Amino acid sequence: MKIKTPIITLLVGVALAVVLLIASMSAVSAKKSALAAASASAAASAAPAATSSAATSSAAASSAAASGPTTSASAAASASASASGFVIPPHANYNGEVQGNKGAVALVVHDTFAVAYFCNGSTIEAWFSGTPDNGKLNMTGKGAASAGATLTANYALGHARGTVTIKGVSYVFSIIAVHKPSGLFQSIANVRGATIKAGWIVLADGTEVGSLNPDVNAAGSASQAAPKLDLSTLTANDNGTTITATPIDAETGTGLTLG
Repeated sequence: MKIKTPIITLLVGVALAVVLLIASMSAVSAKKSALAAASASAAASAAPAATSSAATSSAAASSAAASGPTTSASAAASASASASGFVIPPHANYNGEVQGNKGAVALVVHDTFAVAYFCNGSTIEAWFSGTPDNGKLNMTGKGAASAGATLTANYALGHARGTVTIKGVSYVFSIIAVHKPSGLFQSIANVRGATIKAGWIVLADGTEVGSLNPDVNAAGSASQAAPKLDLSTLTANDNGTTITATPIDAETGTGLTLG
């Protein structure tokens, strides 16, 4: 019996469809296997990288933790040192009255040398010399007339504080930095056969406080009020004799080696 052509065509089409379906399913299965293998490989590669990254991060964190306190401590120490210290100028002129208006004191600091002068504008005076030590001064009397006198002080930018002791009497001071024409002046001259020595302290308000020893080489020579100093000429008239004063100045260093 003959099979009709349409039936044969239908059967061939069905068979072809089955073959294509099987082929398609095989391809999908193969693709899934390939993707699974690739995924497993990527995961295997990522694991060491993640471990390495985590180790690096951990090491960095440990390093930061170790260095952090050190850096902070260093910064804190620096800030503390800056906050607690004073600026110590290498050159400075200070003056002002001592407590109780019992006289005036002037202090001049120039690098490694310092000069100071105290007087009450009359019979009490003393010159001092010393070496600055990081904002501190321990000075002794300069010359026979100032023997036994002492001056101790702390100084910084803008101010100085301390005590002058002369013949057992102490004078406390807290003075300020001053600028020209204020300052300390000295005159040493031969007048009427004697060596006189005068000192003037010109305060910030222009007030002059000065004393003069009429004969520094004579035993028991008593100081007296110094004649007024003319700041425009730096001269004074001592009983008809003109004497010339020299500024003792921290900025220029002039007068620091006077007697």
